[in-house]
Amino acid sequence: MKMLLEKDIVSLTDFARQTRKHTAELKKHNRPRVLTHNGKATAVVLSVSAFDKLMHAAEEYRLDMELKAALEAYDRGDRGTPGEIAFERIRSKANLRQAKQ
Repeated sequence: MKMLLEKDIVSLTDFARQTRKHTAELKKHNRPRVLTHNGKATAVVLSVSAFDKLMHAAEEYRLDMELKAALEAYDRGDRGTPGEIAFERIRSKANLRQAKQ
């Protein structure tokens, strides 16, 4: 997302007065709006599609970090929990849940 400072920074008052115009521009250009109050940045507004892209990128990054950590653990010799033990733990938890119901 590339911002154009002269277009993408608006006062909170202007945003409130011209909400329809600003939301239409958010959808059209897919760039965030920085809202200011008394000359200081106070909030950022995103279109739904820009927010979705941001969330997708954040989730991809989180998964990449988890995979990296798992590969580093494997390289250190941590091979995790053997399948039989892992499945037994899962069965035990499932049985506890059924007993509570």
